[in-house]
Amino acid sequence: MIIEKRIPLLKDHHTHPSGFATISGCLDISSITDKLTALSLIKKQKENIIVVVGWNDSFYTFTKKEIDSLPPLFICNISFHKFLMNQNAKDKLYNSHKHIVTHIEDQSFVEANLFSILQFMVNIKPLSTQLLRSFYDRILEEQGIWYAEDMMVPDQATITKYDEAGLLEKRTLFWVDLKTYNSLNLENQTKVYGIKLFLDGALGSRGAAMEKPFLSGENGILIYSDKKLEKIVGDINSSAKPVAIHAIGGKAISQAINTLISIDKTGEGLPSVIRMEHCQFISKENAMKAKSLGIILSMQPNFSYDSVQYKDRISQNYCRQNNPFRMLIDKAGFVPGKDLIFGSDGIPHGIEYGLKMSLFPPFGTQKLTLDEFVAGYCMEDMSQGYIDIKIDENKLLISYKISVR
Repeated sequence: MIIEKRIPLLKDHHTHPSGFATISGCLDISSITDKLTALSLIKKQKENIIVVVGWNDSFYTFTKKEIDSLPPLFICNISFHKFLMNQNAKDKLYNSHKHIVTHIEDQSFVEANLFSILQFMVNIKPLSTQLLRSFYDRILEEQGIWYAEDMMVPDQATITKYDEAGLLEKRTLFWVDLKTYNSLNLENQTKVYGIKLFLDGALGSRGAAMEKPFLSGENGILIYSDKKLEKIVGDINSSAKPVAIHAIGGKAISQAINTLISIDKTGEGLPSVIRMEHCQFISKENAMKAKSLGIILSMQPNFSYDSVQYKDRISQNYCRQNNPFRMLIDKAGFVPGKDLIFGSDGIPHGIEYGLKMSLFPPFGTQKLTLDEFVAGYCMEDMSQGYIDIKIDENKLLISYKISVR
């Protein structure tokens, strides 16, 4: 069966435009499945410090000997939650970034200091206004994304770049961590929409706080104690800003919801808007609790492919539990576009892959209808443009044409 439909441009509720714009000139090895090819490409780079993104350790890992033979090198995992730095880079950066250089291979440190590490990475190649503007032009013209929230604005200078690029009013919202928010002047604090909080890591780094260990034996990482988390949420509440809580594994999801319930019972009040980011392994019980608290779930249909990509590290049962959209909609009562919204996290951006993973995911429990996709992932109308899509349900193929007004 062939389906043809015109839909609005995309509204990506979770990505990192300033970060992706900054690293847009870096070597991207996300499509390279062979280690020798990846090393050959890295050796051809000429920068003072080579920054490589997109490393997928489901394909291969690098030995210390292999990377130490290269010029100063910093490698970012495709999950953006795991990093490698060779000895030449460590020697070059030790005096200026001693804390990060010393602990970059400690995954617990990485998860607890992710904002600082990503800020360090993007500052190796500073963001320009033109890079930022070009990135937004590219994701619009090539991927159909009109609006893209920046979930990790690193500093005041980045906000200035957004201002200079003319992107502030209609095409984004800013989220920052609490430390960054407190470092901003009052004018820039008013430009920040909300505070981002990490409770665990990611599947790619084996840092997601799952209920059971990964197949390789690692336990996920829960960043805060319950008491510490309650205090942080209280501090965020004092800012009168919305909160977005990164929680992928079941332990992190339970901690977030139980902490919010505990705070609510005290009568102190909760943040005006509460979003949970990713929540890939949310149970029906926690979904019902989240619904009763008025939590918005911000999820990524493209992460349904984690059930294939990461079957080397999570059980088949976990593969089936990932992204339980049908449970959330049909049983817990979440409504796409209202309290269930979608984004890409940039892995990857765009209409083709996001729609394919919505309509043709690895498991039926992850499936969204086209109407649900549009409600949760598209602009409210076609005033900025539209996407003509053609879907071949028999061949699981999607083609599209983007038109911008």
